[in-house]
Amino acid sequence: MRATSVALPLFILLLSLPSWAVQTTGTATVLGTVMDPTGAVIPGARVELTDLATNQSRTQVTNANGQYIFVNVLPGTYKITASASGFRQALVSALKIEVAKAYTVDFTLEVGAVAEVVEVTPGAGVELQTVNATVGNVIRSDYLLRLPLIDRQANSLFQLQPMVSPLGYGFNASGAVAGARGDQATWMVDGIDVTQGKFPDTGDATSFPLPAESIEEFRAGVTNVDAFFGRSAGGQFVAVRKRGGNTLHGSAYWYHQNDNLNANTWTRNRLGQPDPELKDHRFGFTVGGPIRRDKTFFFFHYEGRRFPSQQDIVRIVPTETMRQGILRFRDGTGRIVEYPLATSTLCGPNNNSPCDPRGLGLNPVIKALFAFYPPGNDPSTGDGLNTIGFRAPASAAQRTEYAWLRLDHHFTANWRFEGSFGWHRNLADAPLQVDIGGLLRGNILGQAKSVRSDRQFPRNIVAALTGNIRPNLTNDLRFGFTRFYFWRQAIPPFPQVTGTNVALDLAATLLDEPVDVFVQRSRSQGDNQNLYQFSDNLTWIKGSHTLQFGATARIINHYHMREDKVVGGMSALIALLDAGTFFTVPAEWRPPTCGGAIQTNCLQPADISRWNRFYAALLGIIDNVSIMMTRDADFTPLPFGTPLMNKFRYQAWDFYASDVWRVRPSLTLSYGLNYQIQVPTKTLDGRIAVAVDATTKQLILPKAYLEAKRQAALRGAIFNPTIGYMPIRMLGREKTVDTDWNNIGPRVAIAWHPHFEGGLLGRLFGARKTVFRGGYSLTFDRLNLVQLVSIPMLAAGFGQTISVQGPKNARGEPFRIGVDGPAPLPRAERVTPPLIPAVPFSELFSFQADPKLRPGMMHSVNFTIQRELPGNTLLELGYVGRWGRNLPQSVNLNSVPYFMKDPVSGQTFAQAYDLLAAQLRAGVAAGAVTPQPWFENQLPPIATLQQLGLCPAAASTVTSCLASRFASEIVTGLLSNLWLNRIDLFRRAAGLPSFLNSQVQELFFRTDGGLSNYHAFMLIFRKRPSHGLQFDFNYTLSKSLDQVGSVQNSASMFPSSFFPNLDYGPSFFDHRHIANLTWYYELPFGPGRRFSAGHWVDKLISGWFAGGILTAFSGAPLTVVQSSQVFGGGAIFSFGTGAIPIKKPKFGSEVHRGVKGSGGVGTAGDPARRGTGLNLFADPEAVFKNFRPILLSQDTRSGRGVLRGLPHWNLDFSIGKAIAVTEVVKFRFSFDFFNLLNRVEFADPALDLQNPATFGVLSSQFNQPRRVQLGLRIEF
Repeated sequence: MRATSVALPLFILLLSLPSWAVQTTGTATVLGTVMDPTGAVIPGARVELTDLATNQSRTQVTNANGQYIFVNVLPGTYKITASASGFRQALVSALKIEVAKAYTVDFTLEVGAVAEVVEVTPGAGVELQTVNATVGNVIRSDYLLRLPLIDRQANSLFQLQPMVSPLGYGFNASGAVAGARGDQATWMVDGIDVTQGKFPDTGDATSFPLPAESIEEFRAGVTNVDAFFGRSAGGQFVAVRKRGGNTLHGSAYWYHQNDNLNANTWTRNRLGQPDPELKDHRFGFTVGGPIRRDKTFFFFHYEGRRFPSQQDIVRIVPTETMRQGILRFRDGTGRIVEYPLATSTLCGPNNNSPCDPRGLGLNPVIKALFAFYPPGNDPSTGDGLNTIGFRAPASAAQRTEYAWLRLDHHFTANWRFEGSFGWHRNLADAPLQVDIGGLLRGNILGQAKSVRSDRQFPRNIVAALTGNIRPNLTNDLRFGFTRFYFWRQAIPPFPQVTGTNVALDLAATLLDEPVDVFVQRSRSQGDNQNLYQFSDNLTWIKGSHTLQFGATARIINHYHMREDKVVGGMSALIALLDAGTFFTVPAEWRPPTCGGAIQTNCLQPADISRWNRFYAALLGIIDNVSIMMTRDADFTPLPFGTPLMNKFRYQAWDFYASDVWRVRPSLTLSYGLNYQIQVPTKTLDGRIAVAVDATTKQLILPKAYLEAKRQAALRGAIFNPTIGYMPIRMLGREKTVDTDWNNIGPRVAIAWHPHFEGGLLGRLFGARKTVFRGGYSLTFDRLNLVQLVSIPMLAAGFGQTISVQGPKNARGEPFRIGVDGPAPLPRAERVTPPLIPAVPFSELFSFQADPKLRPGMMHSVNFTIQRELPGNTLLELGYVGRWGRNLPQSVNLNSVPYFMKDPVSGQTFAQAYDLLAAQLRAGVAAGAVTPQPWFENQLPPIATLQQLGLCPAAASTVTSCLASRFASEIVTGLLSNLWLNRIDLFRRAAGLPSFLNSQVQELFFRTDGGLSNYHAFMLIFRKRPSHGLQFDFNYTLSKSLDQVGSVQNSASMFPSSFFPNLDYGPSFFDHRHIANLTWYYELPFGPGRRFSAGHWVDKLISGWFAGGILTAFSGAPLTVVQSSQVFGGGAIFSFGTGAIPIKKPKFGSEVHRGVKGSGGVGTAGDPARRGTGLNLFADPEAVFKNFRPILLSQDTRSGRGVLRGLPHWNLDFSIGKAIAVTEVVKFRFSFDFFNLLNRVEFADPALDLQNPATFGVLSSQFNQPRRVQLGLRIEF
């Protein structure tokens, strides 16, 4: 009933409101006023608009105010005539109309006979946007084809628009438009949405390619777009593909790159490695023309690409000493100490205990696996003591085909049809998963072989019928079909060597494997998405109002297959040889911690975690053996290795109404509404499970759950209901998320186009040469299919990660692979719903969308001034503000309530933890730490823990027990591990209820409630083509703040789900300064140009052209990370938390050379150790020591983004020559130089307090080296 009460009246309201947008996504508007020489308007004047390509004409008669308007005008070149009885006819002979723009062409008719014609030449002022407040730009085909574009795709122009953050920083930090997140841009082609619906993470992703040769025009609207656009809060990018005309025209082309012409990378040069093979051949042809003159036209484009290329891969491999079972660490004096694990007795608090109590040392299975690791060759990667980088080229070859056909037919002058079909295929080697060890047949040790492949087979169909029902009533009806088919095929993990029955994963991310086992590299996935679109747009011109109404329906059928649960769970058996979750290294099995009087033969606090993890890997100790098992619809387990599969349907509906009211010739008011309904996915297979309270069978709602948990913790109580998982249909539901019926987005804008003559105002603003524009809009985020498809599939139930955790051998010792036999395997059991995961952690990860999830919203305000200047130029200045609210965000129901109070003493955990961590970091021995009431009262008594074998006999208090056993977690700040696998373990063993949920390690929920704030000043200066020159320059000064805002494809969660504002700070994509310049210049040489020799020399000097792209931007925010668990946000998916600067950072952002490092900080860059010698800081140790760990009981904000990364700039340049073969045939050749100056731009370094050796070290190149592209074209 709620849906009916809101939606139906709103729809009626929309149909009754006047409209705003005066063009659809693929068309433009031409409007103006016809006046006599005195400035009086001329009603009844006849205005005719003629398409020069097809000879089709349309006519309008001016109204009582002398105004005319043409809507739904296709891009192209047009002739406009205006005539009235008693006046000479006025003519604009060739006006270029660009997509999604409004052109104001006013006529002043001179007295005389109609037969007399006066030609009018419009200047840059014709492009003054006098209708709305949209900020954007249009790029035409001829300009697009002359710019140096490495991939020859129109998408490349995305990042050159004002207020668009640069690409290259990862999917949470790239491609954000005017403060909206990077996945909120929308792409329209020929009026149909082709946004990549699942992974639009960086703003430039489309489900169907947009080759530059196919595109007639590209339009970017970065803020305050018309009411027609309601699809997302980011930019709206519109492309119109080419069409045929009355003359046959086309092109044939070939673009080529070759490694012999390209520069080598800085990294390869430093390591003495040659430039790998690269041969890029891009070729194709276009042809368009008439089938029936003035009636039916066609356009066809084919493009192919053969691209045998290689990319560098970097893998972390063991050093020679680690291969021998020796660990090496620096002690408090900086001396490197070696610990042969089989024989060393330098472990324990007094340096007198054997490091390996069994005296075995390096596990034979691990030794056999080490034989398949190539020697390291990149010392700038790894810790420099135990691990080193291996860098090598691997195949990234591509083979693509593209074909597209368009047909246009004009039934009459008033009705036309367009239809198109597109086909694409892309086959690529993906060097994400590689074999560096020769483990697979035919591969060679030390030669990286790509073993993963990506396959794409998209399709695109568009059909449209557009016509004038009456002279003042136009309708545009469209249908679109887009298929997005993507298949990623990898090698599933397998037992690598004799002695193991499962795949081995060594120390997770600290060591790689000869064939990648890490889930993100070794998973296979597939998507087949079919998107059907229907839209209708009606435009009604009534008096001084241009009203538009419309609706769009999108229906998506989606099939998804995957072999993983993001991390930690795959449909293959994997043993994790690591420490920290289910296996803990006792203090007796590692050297003492440096501090106080202990400075020799000890571990620095930051090294404890790495010791533990390397120790487990070398000895072959199993932390857990896991597999993602799947179930059928009745919860019966399927055979191991069966992937997750599901089918979904998703619908989205948009309704809009708007009006452009030309209050006066100089004043236009635009207003309207957009109403958006996103009907979340409906599972067609029913194989979706949702979390419920196992007792009440009520849905778990994350916001209510976390609030109840917070309130309980403040009282010193526990909120921890048992969770179960029910098939969604058993709860009477079909959809994973409830529909939000209240997404009503108003738009309003005003444009004032004043006429000033003389005086100061006249000199500043001119006569009709300036437009003042302002506007407000409310837009809603698009719910992407990762959020609506992938996340719901990953809840426990139909896909569950089952595991054997911390197994023991027959003697009760930690289980060693091979030495103690084959790995114990988990067992799958049939269950009756609800599935109630057993304690402890029979499920590692569960993902789910909040059933009450609502789309995010964005309030936008802008004020701009456009000014026509001499030289056919246009200047625009403006302010843009955006306030995001209710944005999507990810929380963990197992977030640690670190503020929990001990009712007896009044002490909180945060206070107890801070005091204990401070003592351990200062080197206080575990047995001498001060007892903290929270630990003593909230955990079982020390005697009980000793009887259970959980605390050493030497521990006199619970606090000293924690200090002796879990110093690594306490010192580093691994709160999630400390609570989930230490504190709650103690309580469960003693029969006490656990603080956190012990069924599932991470309870991921995608919910809403996030916020962001964005402010920008922007400047745009562009020149229309004249005298052979055109350019476009934009500059943005901006500031964006949010709460670690991430795109919907990100699995990362808040550092604390209780307090999102802990990390409120600079957005990942916040670059204060961004500038872009594109230009194209036809050199003034040859006949009819400024410089002409008048003879055969003209043939040599004529036809030359040059173009370029210059980009520059300041550095991205940098965070000195303490750990990802400081506030207990989660053991796996929490964002890293920034340490706190002791003094305000003033370290600059530049490359320092010859930096050796000191005190173990930045030493990986020491040139004496084959390091790069490059560091972001002149004194990395001083910077490192300027940051302190978070104090849970005091700090209410983290140190997120307190530093800035390196600024970057780049110049691409093109030069070529056009040669006229005949009057209609031209031959062009060009040379494109990308990174013309071959400048090395370094990627921002790692700043991690747990890895001091690499702190600030610059070891990789951000940009590509200089590349040269040869282009040959024939145009006719």
